[in-house]
Amino acid sequence: MNSGGPDRNAAPADGAASGSGPTVPGRVTVMGLGLFGGGAGVARYFADRGSRVTVTDTAPAEKLKPSVDALSGLDIDFVLGCHRDGDFTDTDLVVANQSVRPENRFLALARSAGVPVVTETGLALALNRSPWVGVTGSSGKSTTAALLGEMLRRHHPESLFGGNIGGDLVSRVEGRPVDAPLVVELSSFQLTHLRDDFAAGRAMPPRVAVLTNLTPNHLDWHKDFSEYAEAKQVLFRFQMADAWAVLNATDAVARAWAGDRNAVPARVVLTGDADPGGENAAFLGNGDIVVRQGGAVAGRFSLEAFRLLGRHNRVNAVQAAAAAFLMSGNGQAVRDGLARFTGLPHRLETVGTIGDVLFVNDSKSTTPEAALTALAALDRPVVLIAGGYDKGSPFEELAAAVQERADAVVLLGPAGERLEQAVRAATASRPVGREPLAVAMAGDDFDLAVGEALRLARTGAVVLLSPGCASYGIFTNYEERGRRFRELVAAAGRS
Repeated sequence: MNSGGPDRNAAPADGAASGSGPTVPGRVTVMGLGLFGGGAGVARYFADRGSRVTVTDTAPAEKLKPSVDALSGLDIDFVLGCHRDGDFTDTDLVVANQSVRPENRFLALARSAGVPVVTETGLALALNRSPWVGVTGSSGKSTTAALLGEMLRRHHPESLFGGNIGGDLVSRVEGRPVDAPLVVELSSFQLTHLRDDFAAGRAMPPRVAVLTNLTPNHLDWHKDFSEYAEAKQVLFRFQMADAWAVLNATDAVARAWAGDRNAVPARVVLTGDADPGGENAAFLGNGDIVVRQGGAVAGRFSLEAFRLLGRHNRVNAVQAAAAAFLMSGNGQAVRDGLARFTGLPHRLETVGTIGDVLFVNDSKSTTPEAALTALAALDRPVVLIAGGYDKGSPFEELAAAVQERADAVVLLGPAGERLEQAVRAATASRPVGREPLAVAMAGDDFDLAVGEALRLARTGAVVLLSPGCASYGIFTNYEERGRRFRELVAAAGRS
């Protein structure tokens, strides 16, 4: 090992007290290049600053080509298709992909050799010097965080949004004005790793933290729901007493946290589609968002110009408005954000019409709860495309809603097989007198699934891609799945 490298016991890339800038490790291993931009971003960040960077990923080079190409021309050593022990012990810093469990053998090797282990998000928050908002939850967090980011950009044009939604956050946080807020969407994976960063003081906790909801998810990664919930709670547990926690009052876990100062030491704002009570709250009232602080109405924001489909998105808007107002006190910025936000790709996104059939891309729906929400947002007959990778989520409630609301369902992947059983078992939920639910199985053939959905759709129906499951095994990620849906709809429209 190079004994002349940086002190391994120092906080990685932490800003020096003198303002001289962050310490740059001599050697950095980036574990997990991925395709969402974070791995490539952190590799570029250190390579540009003179570190000797090794990027290692168990996926083969051809699968990672877009990310490898993005790093073309940089002095980076790629180790693809495997991991090597030495890359984790003979280095000064390991930056691990958020999807890697903390007890992973290679990360354990690094720690046993005294090598600090961080994630791209942890590194970004260590570099950040502005007040920030963290948004987490099982569903709705991307839309809530993006809308919140839009509101805060109206308050300060250099406000920044990033995190779990993808892209590179590390290279964008340095050098920003200290009064420009940062909005970070955080998954349970990221929060699992961030626990140590908050506990050790390497990253400051959020000024405002938002929980959209909490339902069973990622039970293929977490040991059980309790561990999953504990990961989400990390965002709140380390907040200061004068910070704010925005919690969904209709969620049982959130209500329990609201009454537990150990779980949520910050001031609590309860939110919902009706007044949840309490001195601090945000809710829907007579077509407006009402924000109450200290028992008095502090802000009222009309939803007349709000463009997103579904009551759930109005609830998302309540939480975003509350968080933005708490961060900025700028009511006009909240109003402008509500009026100008057009939504995110792959979230109840209208992608075309063929004849009288509407096609809606909700590929970001990777949980049964998200698919339930999408079904509830539509007031037309539905042909649902669902299924994919099986994360172990319960399907009983979704199956009952499919029987109640859909004309037909087309099922994909291993989860589709289990969802079919749940749908067949939920026939009692079918409204009396309605034609039996049409069920089609497409295996791993996504193109076939879209074709079957179009065939089954009657005049005036909507074909809804809201899988309720991850895309692994058929696609690399939900974005690729949504793009393919768009392509197939466009091709069918031209034929």
